[in-house]
Amino acid sequence: MEDFKGVDLSKLNIDTDMLKNLPRIDPFQNQMARIQEEQERTFRNIQRAREEKEAEELRRHNELVAALKEAGEKGATIVIGDNANGIQIQQNSDGSTQEMTNSQTFNYDKALEVLKEIKEYVDFPQFQATFGENSDNVKAIIEETIEAVENRSDEGIIKKSLRILRELAIGTSGSLIASGIIALLGTLPL
Repeated sequence: MEDFKGVDLSKLNIDTDMLKNLPRIDPFQNQMARIQEEQERTFRNIQRAREEKEAEELRRHNELVAALKEAGEKGATIVIGDNANGIQIQQNSDGSTQEMTNSQTFNYDKALEVLKEIKEYVDFPQFQATFGENSDNVKAIIEETIEAVENRSDEGIIKKSLRILRELAIGTSGSLIASGIIALLGTLPL
């Protein structure tokens, strides 16, 4: 540093006013701005995906309603949905009988896997905000249902608990936690 003490900058022909006018660069501020932009972009993508999903569900619903209306105008029609089990159809035939043997069993292992994944949501701070005053009830339902599945209790009771859990999640619209729970429960036949 001592080597440059005697250097006269005016002889170097450098415009010192130009150096004073250069903007200061704060790398932390730039990094924070990039992080914020990325978060905003992610939020917009999530929002767009949710809107697209809702639009698709509405389109499918309207399509189904139109098909049912058209079928009703043309005559009697039966439409069976995606998760239909244990359905038997018999036309109007005098003296006819039917017997149905349903061999489908409840997948306790899959249900336990889904419930344990849902239980992980309880630890998120957004869980309390999502379910509000029902948070303790939802936690209790999750715990009791896990216990029932582990004990391989009556599948009807387990399915009822899972449906209640789904209805509670549906009642909290717009939450990523609730959307995740609904999506996970959608993998089980309820």
